[in-house]
Amino acid sequence: MRSIVTEWYETKENVNEMEHLESSHLKKWELTVAKLFPEKSKILDVGCGLGREAFVLSDMGFVVTGIDISHEVITRVTALSSEKGYDITFKWYDGHKLPFENNSFDAVIIWAQTFGLLYGNEYKHELLSECKRVLTTDGLLSFSGHDYGFEMDNYKEYMKGRRFYPYADAKIYWETFDSNELIRFAEDTGYTVLLCEKGEIYKPEDGTVLHCLCRK
Repeated sequence: MRSIVTEWYETKENVNEMEHLESSHLKKWELTVAKLFPEKSKILDVGCGLGREAFVLSDMGFVVTGIDISHEVITRVTALSSEKGYDITFKWYDGHKLPFENNSFDAVIIWAQTFGLLYGNEYKHELLSECKRVLTTDGLLSFSGHDYGFEMDNYKEYMKGRRFYPYADAKIYWETFDSNELIRFAEDTGYTVLLCEKGEIYKPEDGTVLHCLCRK
């Protein structure tokens, strides 16, 4: 199932669409969480895409490293980073093993609902464990997912069970969650959950996402 995600994000046309949709701002909830990170934290951005979060976090004084499973995305975001004058490392990774030593980062983010592309509970636990490994003592993990309740209330026609299919005639989907499920994923992997709540995006009509902030 994971190949569905890889194939989608290796396709130039789909990456082009990401480029058109990218904002240059953090979402409201992301900004709130970022303000809780210690100053000058070393942050790992898992599923970095075209760098929206990485660029803003860098502007806020954090030292950011971005990784993604798509070679196409990493090629594109590396070039974009150079064009913009950023000194940010972007790396491809295989989706399983994080290519870093233990205790390498003060914070890890899995934003943009990347968590919902980790199909199956075993895969989610695997990645959360890897994030825990590369975090320093008392390091922070922030991850987000599509809100099952919101999607059912507003986009029921795109839902099949707990899966959200936003693209017509495409196999890719996002798994959706409730808050208790995200909390269980974190606690089962040994994190202490500091908060788990609905987060605002940019404006009310954008709806909400669920996000958790945890401590190693």
